[in-house]
Amino acid sequence: MKALMEFFKKEFTLVIAGIAALVSCLFVPVTNYMNYINADTIGLLFCLMIAIAGFRESNLLSAVSCKLLGNGQAFTRRTGTILIFISFFASMFFTNDVALIAFVPMTASIFRKRPDTMMYVITVQTAAANLGSMLMPFGNPQNLYLYGHYGMTPGEFFSAVLPVSAINIILILILCLFIKNEPLGTESHSAEVTGKKSYLIMYTVLFIMCLLAVFGVIDVIVVFASVCVAALILDTKLFAGVDYSLLLTFAFFFIFVGNIQNIGAVREFITKLLDGREMLASAAVSQVISNVPAAVMLSGFTDNARALVLGTNIGGLGTIVASLASLISLRIYMETDNARPIKYMGIFTLVNVILLAAVYSFAAYFVM
Repeated sequence: MKALMEFFKKEFTLVIAGIAALVSCLFVPVTNYMNYINADTIGLLFCLMIAIAGFRESNLLSAVSCKLLGNGQAFTRRTGTILIFISFFASMFFTNDVALIAFVPMTASIFRKRPDTMMYVITVQTAAANLGSMLMPFGNPQNLYLYGHYGMTPGEFFSAVLPVSAINIILILILCLFIKNEPLGTESHSAEVTGKKSYLIMYTVLFIMCLLAVFGVIDVIVVFASVCVAALILDTKLFAGVDYSLLLTFAFFFIFVGNIQNIGAVREFITKLLDGREMLASAAVSQVISNVPAAVMLSGFTDNARALVLGTNIGGLGTIVASLASLISLRIYMETDNARPIKYMGIFTLVNVILLAAVYSFAAYFVM
Protein backbone atom coordinates (compact mmCIF):
# COMPACT_ATOMS: atom_id res chain seq x y z
CA MET A 1 0.00 0.00 0.00
CA LYS A 2 2.84 2.36 0.89
CA ALA A 3 4.57 1.66 -2.42
CA LEU A 4 1.31 2.38 -4.26
CA MET A 5 0.92 5.72 -2.48
CA GLU A 6 4.51 6.64 -3.31
CA PHE A 7 3.90 5.83 -6.96
CA PHE A 8 0.73 7.93 -6.96
CA LYS A 9 2.56 10.90 -5.43
CA LYS A 10 5.45 10.60 -7.87
CA GLU A 11 3.35 9.97 -10.98
CA PHE A 12 0.21 11.94 -10.13
CA THR A 13 -0.28 13.33 -13.65
CA LEU A 14 0.26 9.91 -15.23
CA VAL A 15 -2.31 8.30 -12.92
CA ILE A 16 -4.91 11.02 -13.56
CA ALA A 17 -4.32 10.78 -17.32
CA GLY A 18 -4.71 7.00 -17.19
CA ILE A 19 -7.94 7.21 -15.20
CA ALA A 20 -9.32 9.90 -17.53
CA ALA A 21 -8.52 7.77 -20.59
CA LEU A 22 -10.08 4.66 -19.05
CA VAL A 23 -13.27 6.41 -17.92
CA SER A 24 -13.71 8.15 -21.28
CA CYS A 25 -13.53 4.77 -23.03
CA LEU A 26 -16.70 3.73 -21.18
CA PHE A 27 -18.71 6.45 -22.98
CA VAL A 28 -17.43 5.80 -26.50
CA PRO A 29 -18.08 2.74 -28.68
CA VAL A 30 -15.15 0.34 -28.84
CA THR A 31 -12.71 1.58 -31.46
CA ASN A 32 -9.01 1.50 -32.28
CA TYR A 33 -7.91 3.88 -29.56
CA MET A 34 -4.33 3.77 -30.86
CA ASN A 35 -5.45 5.90 -33.80
CA TYR A 36 -5.89 8.79 -31.39
CA ILE A 37 -2.22 8.80 -30.42
CA ASN A 38 0.04 11.26 -32.21
CA ALA A 39 2.96 8.95 -32.86
CA ASP A 40 5.13 11.70 -34.36
CA THR A 41 5.00 13.78 -31.18
CA ILE A 42 5.83 10.83 -28.93
CA GLY A 43 8.56 9.63 -31.28
CA LEU A 44 10.19 13.07 -31.46
CA LEU A 45 10.03 13.49 -27.70
CA PHE A 46 11.69 10.11 -27.28
CA CYS A 47 14.47 11.03 -29.73
CA LEU A 48 15.10 14.40 -28.08
CA MET A 49 15.28 12.74 -24.67
CA ILE A 50 17.88 10.24 -25.93
CA ALA A 51 20.03 12.99 -27.49
CA ILE A 52 19.79 15.19 -24.39
CA ALA A 53 20.61 12.20 -22.17
CA GLY A 54 23.83 11.92 -24.18
CA PHE A 55 24.70 15.55 -23.46
CA ARG A 56 23.96 14.95 -19.80
CA GLU A 57 26.22 11.88 -19.72
CA SER A 58 28.97 14.00 -21.30
CA ASN A 59 28.62 16.63 -18.55
CA LEU A 60 28.48 19.29 -21.26
CA LEU A 61 26.09 21.72 -19.55
CA SER A 62 28.00 21.71 -16.25
CA ALA A 63 31.30 22.28 -18.04
CA VAL A 64 29.91 25.25 -19.95
CA SER A 65 28.34 26.78 -16.84
CA CYS A 66 31.61 26.52 -14.89
CA LYS A 67 33.41 28.34 -17.68
CA LEU A 68 30.87 31.15 -17.48
CA LEU A 69 31.03 31.36 -13.68
CA GLY A 70 34.83 31.54 -13.72
CA ASN A 71 37.07 31.53 -10.65
CA GLY A 72 38.06 34.08 -8.06
CA GLN A 73 36.08 36.48 -5.86
CA ALA A 74 32.38 35.90 -6.43
CA PHE A 75 29.33 37.94 -5.44
CA THR A 76 25.82 36.64 -4.91
CA ARG A 77 24.06 38.88 -7.44
CA ARG A 78 26.50 38.27 -10.29
CA THR A 79 26.67 34.53 -9.65
CA GLY A 80 22.90 34.20 -9.22
CA THR A 81 22.22 36.19 -12.39
CA ILE A 82 24.61 34.01 -14.42
CA LEU A 83 22.98 30.81 -13.14
CA ILE A 84 19.51 32.19 -13.85
CA PHE A 85 20.31 33.20 -17.42
CA ILE A 86 22.23 29.99 -18.12
CA SER A 87 18.99 28.18 -17.26
CA PHE A 88 16.97 30.62 -19.38
CA PHE A 89 19.01 30.11 -22.55
CA ALA A 90 19.81 26.41 -22.01
CA SER A 91 16.09 25.62 -21.69
CA MET A 92 15.49 26.86 -25.24
CA PHE A 93 17.53 24.02 -26.69
CA PHE A 94 17.71 21.34 -23.98
CA THR A 95 14.19 21.76 -22.49
CA ASN A 96 13.28 23.35 -19.16
CA ASP A 97 13.46 20.01 -17.32
CA VAL A 98 17.05 19.32 -18.35
CA ALA A 99 18.17 22.90 -17.64
CA LEU A 100 16.87 22.66 -14.08
CA ILE A 101 18.28 19.17 -13.49
CA ALA A 102 21.68 20.45 -14.64
CA PHE A 103 21.85 23.83 -12.92
CA VAL A 104 19.67 23.86 -9.79
CA PRO A 105 22.01 21.46 -7.92
CA MET A 106 24.88 23.82 -8.79
CA THR A 107 22.89 26.76 -7.40
CA ALA A 108 22.11 24.83 -4.21
CA SER A 109 25.80 23.98 -3.76
CA ILE A 110 27.11 27.51 -4.42
CA PHE A 111 24.57 29.19 -2.13
CA ARG A 112 24.55 26.51 0.57
CA LYS A 113 25.78 29.02 3.20
CA ARG A 114 23.14 31.58 2.24
CA PRO A 115 19.82 29.65 2.41
CA ASP A 116 17.52 32.64 1.88
CA THR A 117 19.39 33.73 -1.23
CA MET A 118 19.41 30.12 -2.41
CA MET A 119 15.60 29.92 -2.23
CA TYR A 120 15.15 33.13 -4.18
CA VAL A 121 17.71 32.28 -6.86
CA ILE A 122 16.26 28.78 -7.39
CA THR A 123 12.77 30.29 -7.66
CA VAL A 124 13.80 32.82 -10.30
CA GLN A 125 15.96 30.19 -12.02
CA THR A 126 12.92 27.90 -12.31
CA ALA A 127 10.75 30.68 -13.72
CA ALA A 128 13.54 31.60 -16.14
CA ALA A 129 13.79 28.01 -17.42
CA ASN A 130 10.03 27.81 -17.92
CA LEU A 131 9.96 31.16 -19.75
CA GLY A 132 13.12 30.52 -21.77
CA SER A 133 11.79 27.22 -23.10
CA MET A 134 8.91 29.15 -24.68
CA LEU A 135 11.10 30.51 -27.47
CA MET A 136 11.71 27.27 -29.38
CA PRO A 137 9.27 24.67 -30.78
CA PHE A 138 11.40 22.00 -29.07
CA GLY A 139 12.02 23.93 -25.84
CA ASN A 140 9.35 22.01 -23.94
CA PRO A 141 6.91 19.15 -24.60
CA GLN A 142 3.82 21.32 -25.07
CA ASN A 143 5.52 23.42 -27.76
CA LEU A 144 6.72 20.32 -29.57
CA TYR A 145 3.22 18.88 -29.52
CA LEU A 146 1.34 22.05 -30.49
CA TYR A 147 3.81 22.91 -33.26
CA GLY A 148 3.29 19.51 -34.86
CA HIS A 149 -0.41 19.17 -34.07
CA TYR A 150 -1.37 22.42 -35.78
CA GLY A 151 1.27 22.18 -38.52
CA MET A 152 2.58 25.60 -37.55
CA THR A 153 5.18 27.31 -39.70
CA PRO A 154 8.28 28.89 -38.10
CA GLY A 155 6.83 32.30 -38.92
CA GLU A 156 3.55 31.57 -37.14
CA PHE A 157 5.30 30.20 -34.09
CA PHE A 158 8.00 32.83 -33.66
CA SER A 159 5.65 35.76 -34.32
CA ALA A 160 3.73 34.65 -31.23
CA VAL A 161 6.58 33.90 -28.85
CA LEU A 162 9.30 36.42 -29.76
CA PRO A 163 7.57 39.55 -28.36
CA VAL A 164 6.75 37.72 -25.12
CA SER A 165 10.28 36.33 -24.84
CA ALA A 166 11.66 39.86 -25.11
CA ILE A 167 9.57 41.04 -22.16
CA ASN A 168 10.52 37.86 -20.29
CA ILE A 169 14.20 38.81 -20.42
CA ILE A 170 13.43 42.27 -19.02
CA LEU A 171 11.33 40.83 -16.18
CA ILE A 172 13.99 38.26 -15.27
CA LEU A 173 16.64 41.00 -15.23
CA ILE A 174 14.48 43.04 -12.85
CA LEU A 175 14.07 40.04 -10.53
CA CYS A 176 17.85 39.54 -10.54
CA LEU A 177 18.25 43.03 -9.07
CA PHE A 178 16.54 41.78 -5.90
CA ILE A 179 19.34 39.29 -5.20
CA LYS A 180 21.35 40.56 -2.24
CA ASN A 181 24.76 41.66 -3.45
CA GLU A 182 27.11 40.04 -0.95
CA PRO A 183 30.52 38.40 -1.32
CA LEU A 184 30.43 34.64 -1.73
CA GLY A 185 34.15 34.31 -1.12
CA THR A 186 36.72 32.89 -3.46
CA GLU A 187 35.02 30.15 -5.43
CA SER A 188 36.55 27.63 -7.79
CA HIS A 189 34.17 26.12 -10.30
CA SER A 190 35.45 23.24 -12.35
CA ALA A 191 33.82 20.61 -14.51
CA GLU A 192 35.06 18.92 -17.62
CA VAL A 193 33.34 17.24 -20.53
CA THR A 194 33.56 13.51 -19.91
CA GLY A 195 33.65 10.58 -22.30
CA LYS A 196 34.89 10.43 -25.87
CA LYS A 197 34.66 13.57 -27.96
CA SER A 198 33.47 11.45 -30.87
CA TYR A 199 30.44 10.48 -28.76
CA LEU A 200 29.68 14.14 -28.04
CA ILE A 201 29.86 14.88 -31.76
CA MET A 202 27.46 12.00 -32.41
CA TYR A 203 25.01 13.27 -29.78
CA THR A 204 25.16 16.68 -31.44
CA VAL A 205 24.39 15.13 -34.83
CA LEU A 206 21.43 13.27 -33.34
CA PHE A 207 20.19 16.46 -31.69
CA ILE A 208 20.40 18.38 -34.96
CA MET A 209 18.52 15.57 -36.72
CA CYS A 210 15.76 15.89 -34.11
CA LEU A 211 15.52 19.64 -34.73
CA LEU A 212 15.34 19.09 -38.49
CA ALA A 213 12.52 16.60 -37.90
CA VAL A 214 10.64 19.19 -35.83
CA PHE A 215 10.77 21.57 -38.80
CA GLY A 216 9.76 18.83 -41.23
CA VAL A 217 13.10 18.54 -43.04
CA ILE A 218 13.69 14.88 -42.08
CA ASP A 219 11.06 12.20 -41.59
CA VAL A 220 10.44 11.29 -37.96
CA ILE A 221 10.75 7.56 -38.73
CA VAL A 222 14.27 8.09 -40.10
CA VAL A 223 15.30 10.06 -37.01
CA PHE A 224 13.72 7.53 -34.65
CA ALA A 225 15.54 4.62 -36.28
CA SER A 226 18.85 6.54 -36.34
CA VAL A 227 18.61 7.55 -32.69
CA CYS A 228 17.76 4.01 -31.52
CA VAL A 229 20.60 2.44 -33.49
CA ALA A 230 23.07 5.09 -32.29
CA ALA A 231 22.02 4.64 -28.65
CA LEU A 232 22.44 0.87 -28.92
CA ILE A 233 25.94 1.32 -30.32
CA LEU A 234 27.17 4.23 -28.19
CA ASP A 235 25.58 3.67 -24.77
CA THR A 236 22.50 1.64 -23.93
CA LYS A 237 22.19 3.57 -20.64
CA LEU A 238 20.80 6.45 -22.71
CA PHE A 239 17.49 4.60 -22.86
CA ALA A 240 17.27 4.98 -19.08
CA GLY A 241 17.39 8.76 -19.54
CA VAL A 242 14.01 8.76 -21.28
CA ASP A 243 11.01 10.01 -19.28
CA TYR A 244 8.69 7.13 -20.15
CA SER A 245 6.07 8.41 -17.72
CA LEU A 246 5.72 11.62 -19.72
CA LEU A 247 5.42 9.68 -22.99
CA LEU A 248 2.73 7.45 -21.48
CA THR A 249 0.95 10.52 -20.07
CA PHE A 250 0.81 11.96 -23.57
CA ALA A 251 -0.63 8.70 -24.92
CA PHE A 252 -3.35 8.61 -22.24
CA PHE A 253 -4.35 12.22 -22.87
CA PHE A 254 -4.49 11.59 -26.61
CA ILE A 255 -6.96 8.76 -25.95
CA PHE A 256 -8.98 10.90 -23.53
CA VAL A 257 -9.25 13.83 -25.96
CA GLY A 258 -10.04 11.52 -28.86
CA ASN A 259 -12.90 9.96 -26.91
CA ILE A 260 -14.27 13.32 -25.74
CA GLN A 261 -14.27 14.58 -29.33
CA ASN A 262 -16.55 11.67 -30.22
CA ILE A 263 -19.13 12.71 -27.62
CA GLY A 264 -21.02 15.40 -29.54
CA ALA A 265 -22.65 17.30 -26.66
CA VAL A 266 -19.43 17.48 -24.64
CA ARG A 267 -17.37 18.50 -27.68
CA GLU A 268 -19.76 21.33 -28.55
CA PHE A 269 -19.91 22.57 -24.95
CA ILE A 270 -16.12 22.72 -24.55
CA THR A 271 -15.65 24.30 -27.98
CA LYS A 272 -18.13 27.09 -27.19
CA LEU A 273 -16.59 27.58 -23.75
CA LEU A 274 -13.14 28.01 -25.28
CA ASP A 275 -14.16 30.28 -28.14
CA GLY A 276 -12.38 33.61 -27.69
CA ARG A 277 -10.93 32.54 -24.33
CA GLU A 278 -8.27 30.06 -25.48
CA MET A 279 -5.28 31.79 -23.91
CA LEU A 280 -7.03 32.44 -20.60
CA ALA A 281 -8.45 28.92 -20.44
CA SER A 282 -5.14 27.21 -21.19
CA ALA A 283 -3.27 29.34 -18.64
CA ALA A 284 -5.96 28.63 -16.03
CA VAL A 285 -6.15 24.88 -16.70
CA SER A 286 -2.36 24.69 -16.50
CA GLN A 287 -2.51 25.89 -12.90
CA VAL A 288 -4.33 22.69 -11.95
CA ILE A 289 -3.10 19.90 -14.23
CA SER A 290 0.15 21.52 -15.56
CA ASN A 291 0.74 22.96 -18.99
CA VAL A 292 1.66 19.81 -20.94
CA PRO A 293 -1.64 17.96 -20.28
CA ALA A 294 -3.51 21.25 -20.74
CA ALA A 295 -2.01 21.64 -24.23
CA VAL A 296 -3.01 18.11 -25.26
CA MET A 297 -6.48 18.34 -23.75
CA LEU A 298 -7.52 21.74 -25.11
CA SER A 299 -5.99 21.32 -28.57
CA GLY A 300 -8.82 18.98 -29.49
CA PHE A 301 -11.39 21.76 -29.19
CA THR A 302 -9.88 24.83 -30.86
CA ASP A 303 -7.94 25.81 -33.95
CA ASN A 304 -6.34 28.82 -32.24
CA ALA A 305 -2.77 27.49 -32.07
CA ARG A 306 -1.28 30.90 -31.25
CA ALA A 307 -3.43 31.30 -28.13
CA LEU A 308 -2.70 27.78 -26.87
CA VAL A 309 1.06 28.17 -27.36
CA LEU A 310 1.04 31.41 -25.39
CA GLY A 311 -1.47 30.26 -22.78
CA THR A 312 0.24 26.98 -21.92
CA ASN A 313 3.71 28.55 -21.81
CA ILE A 314 2.66 31.52 -19.70
CA GLY A 315 0.52 29.13 -17.67
CA GLY A 316 3.70 27.35 -16.59
CA LEU A 317 4.06 30.21 -14.11
CA GLY A 318 1.84 30.43 -11.04
CA THR A 319 1.32 27.30 -8.95
CA ILE A 320 4.03 24.73 -8.27
CA VAL A 321 2.20 22.19 -10.46
CA ALA A 322 1.63 24.57 -13.40
CA SER A 323 4.84 23.25 -14.94
CA LEU A 324 6.13 19.83 -14.00
CA ALA A 325 9.65 21.27 -14.34
CA SER A 326 8.96 23.37 -11.23
CA LEU A 327 8.57 20.17 -9.22
CA ILE A 328 12.12 19.22 -10.23
CA SER A 329 13.46 22.36 -8.55
CA LEU A 330 11.34 21.72 -5.46
CA ARG A 331 12.64 18.16 -5.17
CA ILE A 332 16.27 19.29 -5.50
CA TYR A 333 15.76 22.07 -2.94
CA MET A 334 14.14 19.61 -0.51
CA GLU A 335 17.36 17.57 -0.57
CA THR A 336 19.45 20.50 0.70
CA ASP A 337 20.44 20.83 4.36
CA ASN A 338 17.84 22.54 6.57
CA ALA A 339 15.35 22.94 3.73
CA ARG A 340 12.32 25.08 4.59
CA PRO A 341 9.58 24.00 2.18
CA ILE A 342 6.85 26.33 3.47
CA LYS A 343 9.05 29.42 3.07
CA TYR A 344 10.25 28.20 -0.32
CA MET A 345 6.66 27.69 -1.49
CA GLY A 346 5.76 31.18 -0.27
CA ILE A 347 8.61 32.79 -2.22
CA PHE A 348 7.96 30.61 -5.25
CA THR A 349 4.24 31.40 -5.36
CA LEU A 350 4.72 35.16 -4.85
CA VAL A 351 7.34 35.49 -7.60
CA ASN A 352 5.44 33.25 -10.02
CA VAL A 353 2.06 34.90 -9.54
CA ILE A 354 3.59 38.33 -10.15
CA LEU A 355 5.31 37.05 -13.29
CA LEU A 356 2.14 35.28 -14.45
CA ALA A 357 0.11 38.49 -14.15
CA ALA A 358 2.76 40.62 -15.87
CA VAL A 359 3.51 38.28 -18.79
CA TYR A 360 -0.14 37.36 -19.37
CA SER A 361 -1.19 41.02 -19.41
CA PHE A 362 1.53 41.86 -21.94
CA ALA A 363 0.57 38.94 -24.19
CA ALA A 364 -3.16 39.70 -23.97
CA TYR A 365 -2.80 43.37 -24.91
CA PHE A 366 0.16 43.39 -27.30
CA VAL A 367 0.43 39.94 -28.90
CA MET A 368 -3.09 38.49 -29.24
